[in-house]
Amino acid sequence: MRRADAADWERLRDVRLRALATDPQAFLETLDHARKLPDGHWRERATPSETQATFVEERDGAFAAMVAVFVADDPATAYLVGMWVAPELRGTGIAIQLVEHVLDWAREHRRVRVVLSVEPGIDRAARLYEKCGFVQIPQPAELPYEPNADNRFYAYEL
Repeated sequence: MRRADAADWERLRDVRLRALATDPQAFLETLDHARKLPDGHWRERATPSETQATFVEERDGAFAAMVAVFVADDPATAYLVGMWVAPELRGTGIAIQLVEHVLDWAREHRRVRVVLSVEPGIDRAARLYEKCGFVQIPQPAELPYEPNADNRFYAYEL
């Protein structure tokens, strides 16, 4: 498991498209929308910075799991987004490792909390985040994206 970098943009795009095709209900973004994004979007998304990073698990030359973290308007808060593990790797502990990478990144970048949302009906993900120490909260005051009406929100205080 490692942090993605600019050279990984095509594999990052591919795993995101696979995630959206396999588990469309788990994401706000649609597969159709993601397929239309320009290469520059994927290059930017793959390039780590002081305000974002993506962590991936690689198997046989392809990415089989991913999670992203970024900072928006509130400099104290990091957002965990886009978490996905290939079905054949679920239950192996990779998801917990991905979450730990996000928490470590947030600590290194001096954030005080990590916030995430879980789409309706994705109970397995909610249980994972709770197992990792996240606590369900009312909707955060400001999110840098528009969640679904029934999303659940979680926070981890660092």
